[in-house]
Amino acid sequence: MIWIFLPAYNEEIALPITVRKFVDVFSALNRPYRILVFDDGSSDRTRAIAQELSRQYPVEARWHEKNAGLGQTMIDGFNYLAEVSAEDDIIISLDCDDTHEPKFAPAAIEKLERDGYDLVVLSRFQKGGGQEGLSGLKTLLSMGAGIFLKILFPVRGLREYSCNYRVYRASIIKKAIRHFGAGFIRLAHMGFVATPEVLIKLRMIGAKISEVPFVLRYDQKPTKSKNNSMRTIRGYFELARLYWCRKA
Repeated sequence: MIWIFLPAYNEEIALPITVRKFVDVFSALNRPYRILVFDDGSSDRTRAIAQELSRQYPVEARWHEKNAGLGQTMIDGFNYLAEVSAEDDIIISLDCDDTHEPKFAPAAIEKLERDGYDLVVLSRFQKGGGQEGLSGLKTLLSMGAGIFLKILFPVRGLREYSCNYRVYRASIIKKAIRHFGAGFIRLAHMGFVATPEVLIKLRMIGAKISEVPFVLRYDQKPTKSKNNSMRTIRGYFELARLYWCRKA
């Protein structure tokens, strides 16, 4: 089974677009899949639309009654998937804002299964990857964050640390949750910092990690970014304080 994990907050426009793109791509793969939409207490119709989509497609809708932030949504989503998935299942995580095209996922799945990786990251920085529509400032901040994390937490061949578009073996998520328990994501309150924290935690338990190219389509994003840049920068320094030179 392939599980597609979509954390969602006020994505009533992008959610149905993203889900239907996945349906088109994965129907052609002829493999069983389910889409988990986890709504984080949206104030728009995201939750209602997820429930409507569940009547048409292999979609499961879960939600927070009140907004808890991306970090907590990732915690609750991964904990749920660890419970319901089999060891040899695959979990795909990505943003729910139509910036991560599903057509890039099959190549990541193939690399994971063919070469025995535990995690394959979809990367803007691999040959053939790139980005569209990202401002110069956001590009600079993203590259700086990647260099910072690469220096402190090096993974051979990995350049993309902050992107949430990833393909995991369910077994490595289960292992991490068993090992770290409630501390799997400690910086949930710092929003988008949860994404590199998950990668760092998997590195700490010896996960085999690689990446494949994709093109970030920020020009397709229908809503403003929910990322607080200054909070994220502070969070990266907190990651360094917590985990630099530490083993599992």
